[in-house]
Formats: sequence, structure tokens, C-alpha cells
Amino acid sequence: MITCAARTGSTMLVKLLRCHPSLLVHGEVWGDRMASLTGPIGKRILEDPAAGEEIARERFTRPEKVLYKYFLHSPGKKAVGFKLKYDEMTQPRWHEVRALVERDLDLKIVFLHRENLLERYVSHQVVKHQTGVTNVSAGAAVPPVKPFKVDVKDCLADVVETRRRTAEFQRSFAGHRAIETTYERLVRAPQAESDLLFAFLGVDSAPVQLGTEKIVRAPLQELVLNYPEVERALQDHGCLAV
Repeated sequence: MITCAARTGSTMLVKLLRCHPSLLVHGEVWGDRMASLTGPIGKRILEDPAAGEEIARERFTRPEKVLYKYFLHSPGKKAVGFKLKYDEMTQPRWHEVRALVERDLDLKIVFLHRENLLERYVSHQVVKHQTGVTNVSAGAAVPPVKPFKVDVKDCLADVVETRRRTAEFQRSFAGHRAIETTYERLVRAPQAESDLLFAFLGVDSAPVQLGTEKIVRAPLQELVLNYPEVERALQDHGCLAV
């Protein structure tokens, strides 16, 4: 299970892992909307939308059945997985799902972080207020992004909460076999970082390629109109290493 905060590159990570022929990697199957199912279950839902609607409902009424019968069913594959973000696991509706994955110590955890939490916050604001686009496939056109002013108080609160949630779920999954990676490491060295993940998942190396385009490309100093103010605030609150 891949777990992370939003805007940390989880779609990129899913696409990297999907490059391996021995892995079956679903996307955000437990979000508000069940998305990015692949393999036999993905094919079944495409052929029978009513079956997909039933599974989407049962995710919360019968989560254990859905987890083991559908999301972790991997015919012919050596490993299967999905992603479940912090945003969902902190909400009451996902309480049973969270308890279920916490109990299953056979479930390996891939923690995905973003080293620069200011960049994570800016990326979220760009999606929310400008593009409405969460990811762009490799080779596709990237929507334009305009410079904007950051709400300093909101930014600080976001950095603090992201760190708190990260610590919370590291405690929650302390009994699981786990590995950590970061958005930045995956971008800098996708093959080397993927090979570490492949070894963790018990499969040999396989060629990978990045399947997404970076949307926010301008340096923060150019994109954030009040960058000096934001930088000072992060420093004053002990968040210099953002």
C-alpha cells in the first residue's frame, strides 16, 4: 500500500511501479471516487459498469471483502497494491478501512514523502485555484500557471499538519514492513529509486520511465509573489527545511 499526503507524486509512483510486468498496481481505489483500477478487476468494471458501482458501494459497507477479493487479488502477479492517502485515513468515513489495513501486518507499506513541503503546498494551491488538473501524462501539454500570493498563515498550518499526519501514520504502521521514498528522489533517479522499491516488493529490476509531466515548473521565488515573506515565516516557525 502506497500512503502519502496529497500532491506528493503518488500518480507518478503508481505509473513507475506499473512498468514492472510482475506487479499489479491500482491507483486511488479508496478515494471519494474509486479510480484507476487495473488488471482483471479493472477490465471487469469496464465491461460491466454496474459491477463497478456495486464494488464502489461495498468499499465502505464490506471493506474486508473488497480489499481481499478485489483490490489485493493478483492472478499471475508477484505483488499487488494500491494507494490510500492520509487525507482519507484521517476522516471518520474511512475509520474501518484504516483499521483494516493497520491490522494486516502482511501488507507492506510504501511511504511517499515530499521533501519540500512548500512546493507541495504551492502545487495544491495551483490545482485548487488555477488548473483543476491533478496530473498530466508524459508528453501531454501542461496547463499554464500564473504567479500568485501565498496565504502565509494557511501555508504554515498546512506544513505543520502535513508533518503531524506523516508522524501519525508512521506510528500507525510501525509494525508493518515499510520503505520510504520521496518525490524528489523519484524525479532525480527514477530507475535507481524504483529498483529499491522493486527489491522491497520481492521482484527483480525492470526498466522504468516517468509517466507524468511536472505541472509547476517555475522556481518558487518566481511563482510565489510574496516568497521572501513566506520564507521568513517558515524560518521563524522552525520550518526552514520545508
